[in-house]
Amino acid sequence: MKSRSRPRFTAWRWLVPALLLGFMGAQAEAKTAKLRDLADTVAANPILTKFATMVQASDLGTFLSSRGPFTLFVPTDSAFAKLPPGMLETLLRPENKERLQHILLFHVVNGKRLTAKDLLPLKTVLSCEGTALTFKTTRTGAQLVLKAKIVHADIRCQNGIINEIDTVLMPPETALPPIAAPPPPAPPPAPATNAPPANPVAATNAAPADTNAAPVIPAAPIAAPEVTPH
Repeated sequence: MKSRSRPRFTAWRWLVPALLLGFMGAQAEAKTAKLRDLADTVAANPILTKFATMVQASDLGTFLSSRGPFTLFVPTDSAFAKLPPGMLETLLRPENKERLQHILLFHVVNGKRLTAKDLLPLKTVLSCEGTALTFKTTRTGAQLVLKAKIVHADIRCQNGIINEIDTVLMPPETALPPIAAPPPPAPPPAPATNAPPANPVAATNAAPADTNAAPVIPAAPIAAPEVTPH
């Protein structure tokens, strides 16, 4: 009997290398994808919307988009629930921009990309606001910045690192500008009078004054008659 030759699957010789090349190309594309800067990363994150509003109101977006590198500790939206009622709205008023800038810069460290591993041996680091941030690791392994717990670390950006925290950081009150008083309310509109409005048409059609009338001459006083003595 003639032995049947097994069919050769020559297609695999081309398919497997093509798959490998495609996989390697996808990996290379992922590695070379351009990272967002800190400001754009915060703006694109759906759980950092309130801090993004702070960045916009403080006019510090350009600073957080600069070269850096920076380490940014960003409170999540749920962290703002710990603030006193109305505090965020007060900070976002234009007259409190300087105070808002101080608070936001207290969340930034300049010149360093501090990952969770880098933070372990640290005790203090100076913030961009000028007040030191203190760090601590609990027995359970939680990492704290002041009293804020890092809930998501090592978010890499083009110009730094973001570490999400569960509490808004506040510098000492003595280092902050005072809260500005709100602007006075607008005065109420003047009440409308009941007098009928002047009718310019009627005034135009009124009869003109008689310019041919004789002028009024005031009468001279009549002197009393003289009495002749007898």
